[in-house]
Amino acid sequence: MAESNIRVVVPEAHFTVFRTSRSGLPEVVSVNDALLSFRDIRIFRWHLCVTIAAVDVAENRLPSKDEMDVLYMIGDEIEDVVLGGRTEHDSNNAVILATSAWDATREVLFQVYDPEIAHAALQKLLHGKLWPRKWNYEMDDDPEWSNAAFLFKLFPLAKGDDA
Repeated sequence: MAESNIRVVVPEAHFTVFRTSRSGLPEVVSVNDALLSFRDIRIFRWHLCVTIAAVDVAENRLPSKDEMDVLYMIGDEIEDVVLGGRTEHDSNNAVILATSAWDATREVLFQVYDPEIAHAALQKLLHGKLWPRKWNYEMDDDPEWSNAAFLFKLFPLAKGDDA
């Protein structure tokens, strides 16, 4: 079957929140649990990690409440641009994996189909205005979603409202 005849249904994002730790510091992670049953992972083979630096941190290097407001605003703009990217067939170019806050940073994680579409959009956004916080991104070829594996391993830990 030709690639142009393949129909991929991307599930609507739904998030589960986890309080965990990374490198000995607390981390709050919101994972798109709709991707747990997503079978077409090789379509979105590029792992994209956007890191936004926090300035005002509270206990254990987590961003303060006011700082999180700033980081959310920046992250929302980045999400809109990345998730708004369309392929040549007018399909979704990316899916959101998770967001996290830890060690004076906020991360927004995606899986991407065409890295050039995401890269061009992020470059335009990054250089399009003066940002209140520094941010950057890294994209790696990851057809097996190895970089996302640790996120999905959190689900057996879910309890109560997170389950």
